[in-house]
Order: sequence, then structure tokens, then C-alpha cells
Amino acid sequence: MAAKLPFDEVNRTALGDLSRVLDWAGVHWKQHGHEIQMINPQRADKGYGSFSVNANTGAWADFSCGDKGGDVVSLVAYLRGMPQGETCKELAKLLGISSGVASPATEKQQLPAPVSAPAGEQPLLPIAADMLGLMPKSKAKHPGKVVQVWRYNDADGLPLVFVARLEPGGNGRSKDYLPLSVWVDQATGKRVWKWKGLPAPRPLYGLDRLALRPDAGVVICEGEKAADAAAKLLPDHVAICWMNGAEAVSKADFSPLAGRDCLIWPDHDQPGEQAASAVAVELKKVGARSVAVIDPASFERFAPAGDASTPALVGDGAWGKGDDAADALPRGWTPEHLAMLLAQDGTVQIVQAATAAGVDTGSRAPSATQQAPKRPKADSQGGPFRVTDGGLWFQTADMDDAMWVCDSLEIVASTRDKSGENWGVLVRFADQDRTQKEWNIPAEMLATSEGAEVVKGLMSRGLRMGSGPKARQRLLEYLGRYTGTARATMVPRLGWHGDAFLLPDGQVGSSQEQLVFQASNKQREVMQVAGTLQEWQQQVGQYCVGNSRLAFAVSVAFAGPLLDIIGAESGGFHFYGDSSQGKTTLLQVAASVFGTSGYMQTWRATDNAIEALAAAYSDCLLPLDEIHQCDPRIVGETIYMLGNGRGKNRANDRGGSRGSVAEWRLLFLSSGEKTLAAHLAEARKEMKAGMEIRMLAIKADAGESLGLFNHLHGLGSGKTLADQLKGAVAQYHGTPARAFIEKLVSERGNVASLIRDGIVRFCNDALPAAAHGQVHRAASRFALVAMAGELASMWGVTGWGNGEAWKAAHVCFADWLAARGTVGNREDEEILSKLRLFFEQHGEDRFTRLSDESILHDETGGGPMPDDHAPKTMNRCGYRRRDKSSGVTEYFVFPESFRKEICAGFDYQHACKLLAAAGALDVTKGAGFMYQTRATPEARAKNGRVKVYCVTSRLLDIDSAEDESGAAYG
Repeated sequence: MAAKLPFDEVNRTALGDLSRVLDWAGVHWKQHGHEIQMINPQRADKGYGSFSVNANTGAWADFSCGDKGGDVVSLVAYLRGMPQGETCKELAKLLGISSGVASPATEKQQLPAPVSAPAGEQPLLPIAADMLGLMPKSKAKHPGKVVQVWRYNDADGLPLVFVARLEPGGNGRSKDYLPLSVWVDQATGKRVWKWKGLPAPRPLYGLDRLALRPDAGVVICEGEKAADAAAKLLPDHVAICWMNGAEAVSKADFSPLAGRDCLIWPDHDQPGEQAASAVAVELKKVGARSVAVIDPASFERFAPAGDASTPALVGDGAWGKGDDAADALPRGWTPEHLAMLLAQDGTVQIVQAATAAGVDTGSRAPSATQQAPKRPKADSQGGPFRVTDGGLWFQTADMDDAMWVCDSLEIVASTRDKSGENWGVLVRFADQDRTQKEWNIPAEMLATSEGAEVVKGLMSRGLRMGSGPKARQRLLEYLGRYTGTARATMVPRLGWHGDAFLLPDGQVGSSQEQLVFQASNKQREVMQVAGTLQEWQQQVGQYCVGNSRLAFAVSVAFAGPLLDIIGAESGGFHFYGDSSQGKTTLLQVAASVFGTSGYMQTWRATDNAIEALAAAYSDCLLPLDEIHQCDPRIVGETIYMLGNGRGKNRANDRGGSRGSVAEWRLLFLSSGEKTLAAHLAEARKEMKAGMEIRMLAIKADAGESLGLFNHLHGLGSGKTLADQLKGAVAQYHGTPARAFIEKLVSERGNVASLIRDGIVRFCNDALPAAAHGQVHRAASRFALVAMAGELASMWGVTGWGNGEAWKAAHVCFADWLAARGTVGNREDEEILSKLRLFFEQHGEDRFTRLSDESILHDETGGGPMPDDHAPKTMNRCGYRRRDKSSGVTEYFVFPESFRKEICAGFDYQHACKLLAAAGALDVTKGAGFMYQTRATPEARAKNGRVKVYCVTSRLLDIDSAEDESGAAYG
């Protein structure tokens, strides 16, 4: 009998590695959040939009032709025109899966595997000399011809991969750049050329030239053609590039540039600027000696004149959108002209300056004394404004001299929100300390005749302006005349936006257009970076080792960015205990992952203010100190709001919805001297189970008589360690989040399945048998924190060893479960608790004692009589009697009293089920949850039976049994 094909395992593994599968299938694709859009190769598909796959489920559809399927195997079968069985086999080979055997991709791993080539097929590196003559001259089914080929060599000059330019490109494009490499089948040894790139990390173009000139500076361009041109214009530099353009920076291996002086020459467009920023980040990671970036706008201000012997620069340079080094040569630029341009103020921006001691990673370029600016000539094309290093100038054809309007003010882009509304202009300038500033000016502020708010806003940010109303009028005119095509999207929250992660100082990863964080300067300030990651690890991170609360809180900070990746819900943790146990220090340490001590917020705010904070801090950590400062009347609803990830839907003055509702994904940390239940009790409110699960309470005391700490690391006392941490987080902060997010962006497609497997493993290890779903839900959040800390440790962010975060999460979960006291349903426990309280308080004063307590039933109609010697019962709920043989007391409760008073606030029928299950409710067959008796004079008078609820004193014994059960889990 043939072995069953592993469809389920292949689909599950392929979904976790979907980007690799789509590349292998040869499809052009791009991702927007959980949706991946593709070009359908089975029809004449010319653009994205109609053919997509859900990255969470694998379901796919082409809405233009109606083709669809429910998993990755059917998708690949459709793309390649193969039967699904054959497709399953091919994917199993690709993913290393065999029938009945778990693959490495699906084993329970502690760490994610790196992106690699398919099992059984590996690239031939370097390419053997005998294969060079067999290189294909064209690509089958491609409309273009190969017009140019670039060779990527290793340091010894041996070929690794080629990049070919084909014209025209496919699907209406003018050109395509396609990689060409040799691959070896490990089983057969067969070697074949394929139109595919190498696995990441990919080599740089020009490694052999770097090896030959180890002391030369390096100029980094976007594209091989640009690099070849830059080599001619900057002969004292080695010109290189990375493979596959602006969106593949993270896939390149920049390690050969360690210790080198690097100059980035970006393309003159928005993707070029974003790619340059990404390259600068990679260069810092690998330890480049210095990093600088050429401002491509400088080529707009100047044009080459003269010849090599008498070079000169004149105004009005011709430099269009997308132009790069390859466009400079045909326009007359020479090495001499370029040297003059690079010497101009503002042409080169220092990102990382070399110092004698090493590398200075300051964010500001060093100041320089500026020469008196030359006045620009009037625009021959009719535009009266010119921007130079000396400022913004206005001059018309009939003016002899230009008017200086203000300091140099660049319009970066037109802005609007995601709904296409709230337009504005994003401007960039340097203040009087030469610090770069950006401000999005809403278009409505330009609509006023005087524009006073615009002028005040720019001047308050440090822009110098010309005196008099005319200068202000020209400034507003300049801003209002912008007709450029550059666009930026204003977003009100941080975090994930598609594949890009937005931070206040910029985005990590690529997006269709620039994202700009719409937030106050205050929030930008509290998320600044200080010190290096290594300093944070030495001064803060190392003290978390062996301290369960500290390690857990820091791991919570890393868990926020993972919520979107696995679709997890928002929620939080509350550390409670007596004062001076280090709770505020705990939150400050967690906050240092993202920014300064000011990053930590307090509960002293309205629910509307906390809603705004949550929206701004999306996908990050929100620390909230001192819950007792929050009004107990609103704290419960605020916790529901934070956990639900959605704010209020407010009405406008016409009764309709005011607009979009704030949304977020985040984990929050809270602290206070009391639990949430105790805080709510001050306002005579009860804690609901939903509140408990949305904010899980953990004792701040670690149980070692050291308050928050388990281990003092030789510092003598808890106060000394707390003081050390407070001083350290003030000096070193912000770097861990940046390092973690940069790595997470590059590995986003690889970690989802690993995180989910880790959550399952944690829950299997930590959960007791028969735990209710509420406890499972809580355990999953603890597990997510554990996996976040482990990923951060594996990626070298925390400085901890493997297992530290995992252990801390286990300890904190066990303490939470012990304090909860039960693994059952919190709502059911609350119902039984309220019932128990009523009978404890009113078992005698609200129930009349029957005279003959030994008689259980009297079929003759006599029955027990009320005890005439007992005190008169006020507000009677029923009768009681005690069985002398068993010692059990029966409470015969009138139906209306039971339903409307004793069970007020919850479903009485559900309460009956709980009592019956606990053995504390006697019922008569055929009477539902009721009991038939003649235990009252009224019943005797009517000579019939009445229905009552018969609750027994066994109810009062349930609590102690639960305590024993709960203690076992502690």
C-alpha cells in the first residue's frame, strides 16, 4: 500500500514559510499585512490586486476569473499547473518533509532556523569554470532580451552569481533585472543554470575589488549600473552595490564593510532615500568605521561647467526623479566636478563619524562654519522660489535682488492619512543648533490669510525667518504652491504598517510610501536612544538574569511587536505588593527597552487619555505606574478597553459617528499596592473574570525576602540594586527595541510558526489538568512573553543565555495561578461564593427553623411545624431544618426569594446547575431544579405540596475543598 502523502504537515510548514514557497514557485508577489498579492501566471495578469492569498490561513482566490483554493498545496499546484499529489511531494522535498517523519521545520525548536536553500538543492559556490560556457543567453517565455550582464565575484575573483538586464521587461515593464546562478541536485549531482538568486545573506557586487583595496573608501549605490558609473566618478573609492534593489537591503551581507569608510549614493526618489537609511542601519550593525550619505537633491542645485582642467559648478542642475550615478556621466559630471560638489555644505550628511577612539554614533552631523550664501538667479521657467544651503529665496523676473524668506526649508512630500483626508505638507529644516527637524503642516493651517499658526510653529521649532509681513506671505505662498509627486502617509500610531514597523524616528522595513508618525514632540523625546546596546546589556540586562520579575518584565516589552505576527490579543500584567518593593523600578527597566524613564506613563489619567496613549504605543509596550491613582469607577472599563484593542465610538454633533475609532495592539504593564479586585472594592464594584484575564495580577515580591529580586548580583541589598538600575536606565535606553525590531522585520515571515509552537509547548508544560479556558488564555500570554524573551536572547539583544526568559515566565505564571486559587471558571467561582456568603450571613435570621427537624417527609399531610419558641423571622426567605443523622441542614428557599434576591445579578438556572454539580442542591424527580415538600403551614392548609429550592449546608463545605485544590497548584 502506498504511503499516505503528508498533506497536513506540508500545508502547515509551507504556510509558516510562505515567502520562500512563493519564490520557489516563481511567482511575483508583495505583502500587505495578512494579505499577499500576486501576479497570476496562468492568465495575462498585468498588475496586483485581484489574485491574493491569506498569509494566516493559506486560502487564496483570483477574483477576476473565480479560481480559488483553501491551502498552500492547492495554490502551488495551480501556479505550476501540476496535480496536487505531485505538488505535495515537491513541496515536501523543498521543506525537508517525508511521509510519517516530522521535518526540521515542524520540530519543537528553541530557536528559528535561518533561511536556506531547499533541501536536496544547493547553489554551486563559486561557479565552476566549465559551467560558464553553458550560461543561458535568454530566459524562456520572457519577452525581453539580455542586454547586459553583471558578475558578482567572491574575494578571490571567482564568480558566485550573475545579474542580467532584460529589455523589455514582463507585464509591461520597460526592463527586468534577474539573477542567474548554478544549482546542484545533492542526490544526483546534476548542475543546472537557473534564473534565481542566492539564499540570504547575499554577496555584494565588487567583493574582489574590496579585497584588492582594503584601505580605500567605499561608495555604495543602488544597482550595478550605478556602481559602475560611481567607480569612474569616485576613482579613490571602491564602488559596490547589493543585489535586488531597494527592498532587499536586509537580505545582503554587508559584513565585508566592517571597519571601512562608507559613502552611500542613493537614487533620487523616496524608495532610494528609504534604502539609504536601511543600508546605514546595516553598516552600523557590521561595524563600519564611518557612514555618510550624499544628498541627491544637491544635483538639482548645481550643474557641471568647464572642463577637467578648469571645472566649475553653475546653478540649475538637471536631476530628475529616480536619477542615480549612472545619469551623472551623460550630463557632463567628471571626478573633478563631483569633488567640488561633495565639498559644498549640505551635500554629504554624516550618519556615523569616525573618531580616534572608534566610532561615534551621534545622530547629528558636526557643525561647520558656513560661507555667505550666493543669491540665486530667478527661475527661468517662471517659479519664483529657490532653496539653497543659505535659505529659501524669492525672486521674480522684474526683481533685481532675491528676497531671503527664511532658512533652508525643504518640502519633503504631500501628506494625507490612510483615508485620503487631512492633507498637509511635510517640511524638513535645520534649527539654529543644526539639528534636523521635520514637521507636518496641515493644509487647513495654510488656509488662513495670515498663516500665524504656521509661522509660530516653524519659529518655535528653531527656523529663522525674514522680518516683515512680506516674508511671511512668501513663506505661505511657497508652501501652498507645492505640486511635487512625493507622497507620505500620516499615521497616528506606532508599530506594524504592512511589512514596515514605524518608530518615532523613522520606519524599519519598506512600504509603498513613506510613513510619518503623527505624534507630539513629547512622545518622540521619551523614545530616544542613549548609549549602545552593549552598554544596556552590561548596565541593565545582566541584572535581569536570575531575577524572575525583571526578566519577565523586559520580555513583555519584546512581546508587544509579536502580537500582529501571530494575531494575538492585547492584554497586560499587574505587579502588586506593599510599597518599596521595587515595582516602579521594574516598570522603568521594562520601559528602557523602548526609551527613557519618561516612556513610563501613570494611571493618573482619564480613560480618554489612556485611549490616546494606547493608540500611539501600538505594537509596543505601555507601562502604567500606580493603579491607585486611577478612579476605581472607570479602571475596570479602561482595562476592558486596553485588552480589547479598540477605543470608544463617539458621536458627532449630528448624531452620527465622529470618525474612525482608535485601534491598537499592545501589551501593558501595571503596578500598584493593591490588586485590581481590591481597588474596585473601594468603589463597591466587583472584578469580572474578563478584567482578571485582560490584566493578570502577579505578586511583586519574588518570595526571597528581597522584595522584587531573587538575586542581588553581589550588590548587598535590594535598595542598592534598585538604585543601580534606576541610574543605568537613565543613561542607556532605546537600543534593545531597535535591535530587536530590525531583526524581527527581516525574519517576520519565519518566526510565526516557531512562536505558535513555543506557546503550545509552554502551555503543555505549565497547565494543570482540567484547567478552564480562562487559564489557558492566561497561559498563552505568559507563553508569548517567554518566546519573545527567548527570541531577543537568541538574536543577541538581551545578553542572556537561552532559557532565561522561559524560566522567568514559568515562575511568574505559577505565582499567578497560585494567587488565583483555582484552575476553574472564575465566573462560576464567583456565583458559588455569593451563594455561600448569603447562607453564611443569613442562614438563621432569614430562615425559620422547623420544630421537628428529624422528620424529612410526611405523606399524611402533617409534616414539621415551625418552631414556636424560635425568634420571629424578619424578611423570611424560607425554612430550614437539620437532619440529626447526617448533620446536613436543608434550606427550603421560596422561589421568588431565590431568583430575585439570592441570585440577583446572575442566571439562577446556571446557579442551580453549579449547586447540583457541587452536591449542594436536593431536587425531586420531575420537578426540574425544584424540591416538593409540605414543610410549611401554608402547604398543610392547602393539603398539597409546594415547590421550593432545597439548598443544603454542603455548599459551605465547597470553599475548603477548593482551597486544598488550589494549594496543590501553588
